[in-house]
Amino acid sequence: MARRPRLRRTLRKVAVSALAAGCFLASASAVRAGGTSGAPPAGGGRCPRPLPAPNLPAGDPGPGLLWPQSQLGLSSAGVWYLTRGKGVTVAVVDTGVDKTNPAFGPDTVLAGSSVVDPGDRADDDCDGHGTAIAAVVAGRENGVFGFSGAAPEATILPIRQTYLAGQPGRGSSVKLANAIRTATAGGARIIDVSIATTEDSPQLRAAVQNALASDVLIVAPAGADGPAAAAGAQKDVKYYPAAIPGVLAVGAVDRTGRIATSFAQQDAGVMLAAPGGRMAVPAAGFPGALTAEQGTGFASAFVAGTAALVLAHRPGLHNWQVAQRLVQTADRPSADASGDNGDAGAVAWGIVDPYRAVTVNLAGEGRPDPSLGPGTRVVEPEGAAPGRDRLAEHLALGVAGCGVLAVAVPVVTVAARRGRIRGTRAGA
Repeated sequence: MARRPRLRRTLRKVAVSALAAGCFLASASAVRAGGTSGAPPAGGGRCPRPLPAPNLPAGDPGPGLLWPQSQLGLSSAGVWYLTRGKGVTVAVVDTGVDKTNPAFGPDTVLAGSSVVDPGDRADDDCDGHGTAIAAVVAGRENGVFGFSGAAPEATILPIRQTYLAGQPGRGSSVKLANAIRTATAGGARIIDVSIATTEDSPQLRAAVQNALASDVLIVAPAGADGPAAAAGAQKDVKYYPAAIPGVLAVGAVDRTGRIATSFAQQDAGVMLAAPGGRMAVPAAGFPGALTAEQGTGFASAFVAGTAALVLAHRPGLHNWQVAQRLVQTADRPSADASGDNGDAGAVAWGIVDPYRAVTVNLAGEGRPDPSLGPGTRVVEPEGAAPGRDRLAEHLALGVAGCGVLAVAVPVVTVAARRGRIRGTRAGA
């Protein structure tokens, strides 16, 4: 009889120890699997830091920093006479988009999705970068201090892949793959990946291929952006997904039409250029204010907005035909447009021209031939299932494991108490 109390105490100790160890190991596994998730720290509120204040006096840029809108002919007398992008959804893969910013119309920004927090929305912004990018794509006509986006009547589908644009690991290829799949499933006709990565992966290539096969145009910067642009570009580095075949790779020029060599890539993979030098953009969290930014991501946003203008005016075009049109109607680079290092290849075919992209009749384009596109789907690699987030999986497994062990403690104790474990009955 003395054995039974000792056995019950021993079983309880073993079960409690297993519970603690299981929870610890599950948490450690989640940390190893996810690393830095890009989410705000627990207990610090939704945003881990205050939004950056506008860097322009009173948020007013004056006419000098609205040069991209002027040079691209974005006005009612120009391309907007024909199209403003209505009916076209552009996904912005970035830090989220502040839907309440006065740069947007009341129905411009959808709820969107977050690959950082699966199941969460992305219509707010803890950094400001995503809001600025989305405003370049589809900011309302003659909004704050005269700022306008390229396609003021297009719709924005925000996809959050990080909370902070300058955070290490912000543009991991697996997160980008998740974001591209989410945007494709969300009905976007155009995906603007404004935060790029230097990492390649089978998951990212599969996500890109399947988006292209779904007739989605992917536009991406072939150079640095945000804080990385301020620090200067890494030379001879490939940026993804711009370096993947089928993606429209965009370079940046300054207001003189020269390559922004301090942060834009110089290789021949650039297919098209757009304004990316210092310009005024809406400041998230500061209604009625603009701030000065630069980077290849802004050039990519102008191209994505122009693509929305084209699709709204020519809705029957395939994704590859839109890309072809943007490239073939671009302004050819001038002899001195190569920037500081003399590499004219960085401008490639030239600088995007919204009016020509919409209006020019290209020989042989005609009616789209379904046999020519958009492409075929591929089998997703391991870890690339839609919406799959390994950090969330490990956390879920950890919680489930802890729950199972927590249930096991009283069950084992009761079983021992009732003498139902083999060898514990009286006389055994």
